[in-house]
Amino acid sequence: MSQAAYDYDVIVVGAGNTALLTALRAREQGAKVLVLEISPREKRGGNAYYTTGIYRIVHNGIEDVRDLISSLTEEEQNITIEPYSADDFFRDYSTVTEGFVDPSMTELVVQNSTAAIRWMVKNQGVQMELTSVFIKRINGKLHFVGQTPICAKGGGAGLSDYLFDRVENMDGIDLLYETGASKLLVNEMGRVYGVTTRSDSGLKDYTAKAVILSCGGFEANPEWRARYLGPNWDLAKVRGGAFNMGDGIRMALDIGAQPFGNWSCCHATFVDADAPQPSIREDTDKSAKRMYIFGLILNSNGERFLDEGYDNVDLTYSRYGKTVLDQPGRIAFQVFDAKGYKTVTSGDGFPDMIDAPYTKADTVEELAEKLGLPVEKLAQTITDYNKAANNPGGNNNWYKFTGEPQDMHTEELPLAKSSCAFALDTPPYYAYAVNCGITFTYGGVKTNKKAQVVDSNDRPIGGLYASGEIIGGLFYQNYAGATGQLSGAVFAYIAGKNAAME
Repeated sequence: MSQAAYDYDVIVVGAGNTALLTALRAREQGAKVLVLEISPREKRGGNAYYTTGIYRIVHNGIEDVRDLISSLTEEEQNITIEPYSADDFFRDYSTVTEGFVDPSMTELVVQNSTAAIRWMVKNQGVQMELTSVFIKRINGKLHFVGQTPICAKGGGAGLSDYLFDRVENMDGIDLLYETGASKLLVNEMGRVYGVTTRSDSGLKDYTAKAVILSCGGFEANPEWRARYLGPNWDLAKVRGGAFNMGDGIRMALDIGAQPFGNWSCCHATFVDADAPQPSIREDTDKSAKRMYIFGLILNSNGERFLDEGYDNVDLTYSRYGKTVLDQPGRIAFQVFDAKGYKTVTSGDGFPDMIDAPYTKADTVEELAEKLGLPVEKLAQTITDYNKAANNPGGNNNWYKFTGEPQDMHTEELPLAKSSCAFALDTPPYYAYAVNCGITFTYGGVKTNKKAQVVDSNDRPIGGLYASGEIIGGLFYQNYAGATGQLSGAVFAYIAGKNAAME
């Protein structure tokens, strides 16, 4: 097919933040772009709309951050931010994924992390701000605690709204809602030259020099979840949109793409037990419950079942959510005393804990009765924990700037709490009921460093690229906080440019 015969230069399947960035990157290279979004306009945005919009990047401290944030106050201009090197990032990424991830893929994300975000800011006008939840005031001076100092203004939802506005008002990009891709068009040479779409108007083919799949994983597909993730996963709550059914993965596999990554695992965190399904778009990320490190997690038998302080929350929250599925009734309770509750609802906590539904009681026994848990068992669990708590020396430094020592651990407790192990001894007591909420899946298709989808022999499939959560091999068993949207931005940066050059 001659170049003049194509409908578009590049077709992007999907319209989450990664997909829109991919389309903008391709347009920047001069490509005429079509974006296909399966959802109606009022439900647009994909999973990205439900995120906090935080990015983990390589940086040298406030000097680099100043370059990315234009709206810092005079005091924030001099905030203390510890540098986060490429070696630090690579180590954290590799450690949480248990060494399974391809080092070359990890290096690609790490080495391009700052460049991709700088491109978003400088070339596309995206506004970033300090991740305020991690800012502490110590001796009158601001300190940033953690490795993720920047986030999109307005979170994932704010970024989504901005990118849609930019795409819809840019010449050279067409955006179709309620139009899903159902099949990749492949010529006799095995090269992709377009897609077949399905909408209320029926089936229609659109052709292009290159197609970029940026339509997420299969987290909204209960049948695939049960098939690949295992029993009870079809009962997990979906934190994001209802449209990520694995269609992009299926289309790619149908033409010989190589399946890749950790198909039996996913990003899943604790969410409100009464979180509605499908998720309410306006609630964005509010259903997540990630501040368990300041309390205990108990099942309906009144027993602990995991180490709440095993590591920093941003390195455990996406792994711990799945543990609820193995508990009686697939429900658990995050319990705090007055001290812990103050922490999780103040500037030290995530805003998702504020105004969330909880149960309150003046005694542990009363709390058990209100929750319908065995009173004696719950009381004994907390008594045993309190006796073992408050021992200096743990492994957590995330909250070291709170003005009080945080490195506390338990001793002589069958199930340890490795850090932030403070006694729950100050009434009243609070409990948040939680379930498992799936965010995105780790299995997908394999790509090379140019974001080209490859076949079973690692040969690029001509004309086919990928960006975002459809790419397998980026996460195994666990996830370092703020690397999901970051890896999406990196592959948008790479795929959009390379596809436009076809």
